[in-house]
Amino acid sequence: MSLSVYLVKGFRRGKGDTTVSGFFSKSSTIGISLGVAVLILALSVINGFEVALKERLLSVIPHIEYYAPAKPLDNFASHQEKLLSHPEAVAVAPYIKLNAMVSHKGKMHGVLLKGVDPELDATVSDSAKYISPKSSVNLEKGEVILGKALANKLQLEIGDTVSVLLPEPGTQSLASIKRINLSLVGTINLGGQLDMNFGQIALSQAQQLKNVSNTQFDGLQVKIRDVFNVRNSALAIGQKLDELVYIETWYRSQGNLYQDIQMVRLIVYITVFLIVAVASFNIVSTLIMEVKEKSASIAILKTMGATDGTIVRCFLLQGIHQAAIGLGIGLILGIILSLTVSDIYLLISELLGKNVLSGVYFIDYLPSQLNVNDLLITTVITFTMAIIACIYPAVKASKTDPAKILGH
Repeated sequence: MSLSVYLVKGFRRGKGDTTVSGFFSKSSTIGISLGVAVLILALSVINGFEVALKERLLSVIPHIEYYAPAKPLDNFASHQEKLLSHPEAVAVAPYIKLNAMVSHKGKMHGVLLKGVDPELDATVSDSAKYISPKSSVNLEKGEVILGKALANKLQLEIGDTVSVLLPEPGTQSLASIKRINLSLVGTINLGGQLDMNFGQIALSQAQQLKNVSNTQFDGLQVKIRDVFNVRNSALAIGQKLDELVYIETWYRSQGNLYQDIQMVRLIVYITVFLIVAVASFNIVSTLIMEVKEKSASIAILKTMGATDGTIVRCFLLQGIHQAAIGLGIGLILGIILSLTVSDIYLLISELLGKNVLSGVYFIDYLPSQLNVNDLLITTVITFTMAIIACIYPAVKASKTDPAKILGH
């Protein structure tokens, strides 16, 4: 092996930058570097979106909802005890939902009003973190919290009175409506379309509007430990209830976003690894050209007693050396970009005066989460492709016939 390393150093010193093989060597190294850097950056951004999905969106919306379609549920404490007996359940809170239209200054918009108990709701949702002003979290009768985007659309300010149109209890039609006035005490800034449909009132107010007793409610929202195992947990936890209930999970309402993230991750893996593969297999053409350029040197080495194994190892090491340089540069560049891409995106948005994520997604910044596993997988696969690419030219070099080469 020491002889092979010595020969690699000699070949590299003797290879001029102006040769065709030298050009291909540099282009393959640059290709690997860019491919690795782009892969790490793309995966870090995807990881960032997944973390943001879990820590922001899924910390606000209910993980599981159990809705009673026939008649309201009663005796919250009893239902809470049953659900919390399951090890996956962390917290439970009651709610009432009301389809409504909100109106202000001649503008109207549909909204799903949710009646909640602020103290219990805080155990299943972190929505209070995004509500402004903070004092508005403790809702009372006659008060409402709306999404910030919805409030802006209706030209509402804190303290304004908003008209709410509701169907009469027992109906879902606005042909017979009830009109009430509520005071806007706060707005919530979740981002995306959630802000356009968010409305929250006190549970006692919702019970009054729905003509049910102060112990009754539409359903239960549950927070669980593993949000990504919600489909299995929802059914298992729901079996603790005796009543007939419909099950609604975040995966059904927001699962398309999570699936999109996973699909993009797969596409990025396939696309960028193909780019890295092409760059890695450029090493084949580089080494084949070098075999032709160094055929006389190889023939001389073989006449001096160099074995086929030595020649094979020599060219394998040379190809791996190129891949290692490209991989090293790519890793460094990818890590730097992954750690700074959020700031770079913010700077570009400020220069352009426009944030393309604002109002579209649930976040208005570009998240990034560097994952060590992604670095390891990228390193292993890049090296594997480089070794495979080096095998053919290395074997071809070992088959050089000294008699034919030196006889001319």
